[in-house]
Amino acid sequence: MKSVFVMWQDSTRSRMWHPVAKLTQDNSSNYVLKYTKGSSHENFSFFPSMQDTLKSYTSPRLFSFFRNRLIPESRPEHDSMFEWSGLSAESKDYLELLAISGGEKKTDHFRIVNIPKNEDGFYRIKFFVSSINYLNDEEKKKLHELQISDILNFEIDKFNDIDPDATILLKEQSIKVGYLPHYLCKDLKTLREHLKDDQILISIKKINKDAPSQFKILCELKAPWPKGFKAFSDEEFTTC
Repeated sequence: MKSVFVMWQDSTRSRMWHPVAKLTQDNSSNYVLKYTKGSSHENFSFFPSMQDTLKSYTSPRLFSFFRNRLIPESRPEHDSMFEWSGLSAESKDYLELLAISGGEKKTDHFRIVNIPKNEDGFYRIKFFVSSINYLNDEEKKKLHELQISDILNFEIDKFNDIDPDATILLKEQSIKVGYLPHYLCKDLKTLREHLKDDQILISIKKINKDAPSQFKILCELKAPWPKGFKAFSDEEFTTC
């Protein structure tokens, strides 16, 4: 089975992100969508024709909410998006593509995110570096010096008044590369409570020079999976 979460941003107030639904592709290749406790946020509006938070919605094909976030095969960017995400276009693995790329649209405030996997005792997840477009000109120039397999350092953004867990990614100790995606910050915080920082590796897997900024740097976070650790442990991720 494969599962992803749907994240929603409260754009009217805090601009914080909340998990509102979980989509699972089961062993019969059916898609099952369930709301999470994060959907109880007062500003969240339920998906059309899906108003019952306690119901499981099942479909033999990907729900339109997700299909509409995919680039049509007829467009030249279709294969490029697979390549930028480190996937093969021939795989047609659209759920994995959405999970890595985020499936964001300019017209709403949703993002699709992957669930970190326990692979042979290691926490592993791929992601694109966030907020590259907010770097200053000098920092953007430094991005050209990055190479595949580079290890990125991380530190809490002490000046972020909205998200106390916001995490800056750096090359060496001083070259700002961007941010860790918001949905991974609490997991990183918990991992650091169990592990030494040098056990937590964030490495560059792909550099897409011709891609938009949000798809430019593909990384992987890898760390030993601590005993008793649960990824995405906040109550908001629990299904209703």
